[in-house]
Amino acid sequence: MSQNCEVAVIGGGIAGSALAAMLARSGRDVLLLEKDELPRHKLCGEFLSPESQRLLALVGCLDEVLSLMPARITHGRFFSASGRDALFGLGGEALGISRFALDEILFRHAGRCGASAHEGAKITRIEESGGGRRLSVEWKSGSRTTVEARLVVAAYGRRSPLDAQFSRAFLAEPSPYMGLKRHHRPADTEGGRRVSIALEGGVEVHLFDGGYCGLSRVEGGLVNVCVLLHRTLVKSLSSPRWDDVISAMRARSASLRERLAELEPAEDGVHAAAALGFSPKETSRGSVLFIGDAAGMIAPLCGDGQAMALESAVMLAGLIAALPARLDDGGLSALGRSWDDAWRGRFYKRLRRGRLLQSVLLCTPAGEAAVRLISGVPRLGEALVRATRGRAARNRGLTPS
Repeated sequence: MSQNCEVAVIGGGIAGSALAAMLARSGRDVLLLEKDELPRHKLCGEFLSPESQRLLALVGCLDEVLSLMPARITHGRFFSASGRDALFGLGGEALGISRFALDEILFRHAGRCGASAHEGAKITRIEESGGGRRLSVEWKSGSRTTVEARLVVAAYGRRSPLDAQFSRAFLAEPSPYMGLKRHHRPADTEGGRRVSIALEGGVEVHLFDGGYCGLSRVEGGLVNVCVLLHRTLVKSLSSPRWDDVISAMRARSASLRERLAELEPAEDGVHAAAALGFSPKETSRGSVLFIGDAAGMIAPLCGDGQAMALESAVMLAGLIAALPARLDDGGLSALGRSWDDAWRGRFYKRLRRGRLLQSVLLCTPAGEAAVRLISGVPRLGEALVRATRGRAARNRGLTPS
């Protein structure tokens, strides 16, 4: 079996589905391929920073997201390992919604906009072809398909076996972190009610020696517990199982000792990913463009990863919309250069600041000093939020000039 399309988008997460929806709505012939079946859980802080509502409106599904009654979040709070805290505003209303819900909303929306959206489609190889790229697709049913696409957009997340086919340089860079996520509910106790009240309207980042833990509400009254651990801490554990990780965090964090004692798991599974890194990545390779985490991943404590995925989709959709109806070789070559410039101009400094902030806060003495300083000067916390959320992007607007 074989199929032809103008644009093939690999990955039905936030960036891929948002891009497919906008391209299809503008009349492009778009094929959206997702290897999993939706809905499905995914490792994520599940925090949509304030810019996300405007971005979701541009994509066309804000009302559907709001109909699920996501948590409304207006402030952040850092905790040092000793338990000192610093409260700061977010400059707007953020949303807490699970990837279980959000990814499906965006994927189905892309289909309704006219994209040919398929689940259970694993891309095993991407090769050059006479008119663009040839994708080898292995379906969950066991059948195989070849797709010929003029343009391929890789939105498959932070790391994929396909990266090795492109010999992407970031694969040789250190990837020393492990992430874990699990949904919880506050216990039906006095302590559980205190934790529930403390988390109302806020997102918390608890720092400790070897990592940090984010706590925030999502829809349905659930609390997302999302953890980033350095490999030195992981190696010190008897095992990387959830209970061992929880014990290690409670031993290293005064604030988590109280919070985690009053949160009960709301699901059996734990969602994990190893070899996480935040090195710069290239954003194009010929007629293959990278967006979302495939193009670059911001330090999770910045809380901007999902908004960046949406923003990159909106930006690329704008660039493609400016091209002729028929994507010729010259247009594709120019598109790659334009995308590299646009992505770097919008995100590069944001990612660099995020890496610097994470390195400072993960050093326990520096983290203690930083939280003490932000506690005394709350505007400093708000300035850090602006620095890692791309203030210039908000001033310029969301589509490329």
